[in-house]
Amino acid sequence: MGVRRALLCHLSSPLPAPLSLLLLDFRRIVNEAVREAFEHGFTARGSLVPFAQRVARDYRINFHHARRATELALSLDRGHRRQIRQGVSSTLPYVRRPLLIATDDSFHLDPVSGKLRLSLRSGEWTSVLLPLSDYHRRVLAEPRVAVKEVHVSPTRVSVVVEKGVPEPYSPTSVLALDTNESSLDGVMVAPTGTEPVTVPFPEVRVVQQRHHDRRRRLSRKKAHDRRVARRLLGREGRKEHERIVQRLHRVSKAVVEVARTQRAAIVLERLGHFPVRRRVSRATRRRLSSWPRRELHRQLFYKSEERGVPVVLVDPRNTSRTCPRCGVIQGRRRRVGAWFACEGCGWTLDRQINAGANLARTVLAETRELGGLRVDLDALLEDAVRPLYLSESIRRARAERRGRETENAYEE
Repeated sequence: MGVRRALLCHLSSPLPAPLSLLLLDFRRIVNEAVREAFEHGFTARGSLVPFAQRVARDYRINFHHARRATELALSLDRGHRRQIRQGVSSTLPYVRRPLLIATDDSFHLDPVSGKLRLSLRSGEWTSVLLPLSDYHRRVLAEPRVAVKEVHVSPTRVSVVVEKGVPEPYSPTSVLALDTNESSLDGVMVAPTGTEPVTVPFPEVRVVQQRHHDRRRRLSRKKAHDRRVARRLLGREGRKEHERIVQRLHRVSKAVVEVARTQRAAIVLERLGHFPVRRRVSRATRRRLSSWPRRELHRQLFYKSEERGVPVVLVDPRNTSRTCPRCGVIQGRRRRVGAWFACEGCGWTLDRQINAGANLARTVLAETRELGGLRVDLDALLEDAVRPLYLSESIRRARAERRGRETENAYEE
């Protein structure tokens, strides 16, 4: 079992007519299977096999397409049942856009020419030429990569590949990072000593605020036309998502490469539901709710797994309020502040670095293989915070358009 990734290819020409009809049939089968599973209470994959055989004969398509459609329907129905159990008002799922999810039993992809041959039914095939880039060909040419699925829509094709992963190495050091809004802060504990480290990404909050202001301006400007406003706001949301994900990819790649070079285990907080208090302002609640901590951790997880870097999750409770020297937990205050000051022993340190030190101490106490390491607290006071990478040494992400050029783009 390996890591699955998707290679996205945007189509410059429309799909062949037989393939377009197959997308419509696949969507129709998914919607029929959702109703069939909900009415009869089916939850297992094998329970819809007779239904898949019947619709494959009725629609005259490959059985593997019908079987994959029923699996997708079961996953949609499972989420619908879960919402009903939780008391959430939910309607029966319905797929509106044409799509096709083909397994490796029903297609063939040439990684050199990009020709994708899809089986329609027994003895009938259709093909489409994918615009593969050099990166796509380089990934497909790797010996440990196997193509598992293709997701086809009218405008793009996603090639799902599975890549074998190496066994995680035995770590000799620890990289403990506290997740914050604009940076990852913590400590690097190695046999040679302990030093505070930081991974800054302040551009993420700047991009979020900039696109938020644009959406507010668009909402006021196009309030008379909801159709145009919905299209423009959706475009702004996609641009914001792509630009933030691009910046987070650079950050996560730098962290994993440093950990692999130092043969360190990455220690992160086990972040779950993040409650936002009603006492804070509306702007603060909006900013915290858009904090992309899950996306950053997701990228760190799969990139670490690909490179054999071990990742350890730690309960983040009281990490920012605990003194790493005497273990006293400070009481809750309305304003936490940027510095941690222990009321018992007088220990003072940057609160984010202090949280990383507590994460490292917890892991070192629970992991027997790292018993020879220890957190040197005195070194944290003497050493300056070292960034894991310099922003000037990597190619910066593409900047957004500003000024009059952006204003003219909204005139429709």
